[in-house]
Amino acid sequence: MIREFLPSDIDSINEIGTLIKENFASVYKISELNREYAGIYVYVEDNIVIGFLEYEYHFEITDIINIAVSKKHQNKGIGAALIDYLINNTKSDKIMLEVCENNESALNLYKKCSFMEINRRKKYYDCHDAIIMERKIS
Repeated sequence: MIREFLPSDIDSINEIGTLIKENFASVYKISELNREYAGIYVYVEDNIVIGFLEYEYHFEITDIINIAVSKKHQNKGIGAALIDYLINNTKSDKIMLEVCENNESALNLYKKCSFMEINRRKKYYDCHDAIIMERKIS
């Protein structure tokens, strides 16, 4: 089941978020999220959060900020389900994201979900480029 996050989900989100960044909780401060312009969808199985997608809404564009699935539940279509849920629930004309060029699993997921590379930021991640991707909503 996918739903908007609840305050009781924050610890689980922060734990899964350490897969993205070791100090995820202090960097992203989920408890301070401005729900007028941002949100988080959680994927829940047996009442346990096993994945999440954080987004920001900027009128015609929705940006995916973070997406992560617990290691135990990866490669089971949860990331794609979260992205599909965002696609079906956004009011924007397009969804954009940024990913490191060496993150092959993420790139494969985004391509599978019909995101296209539109730009690169050279050496944005130390010695790796950031790939800017976009998915237009029809």
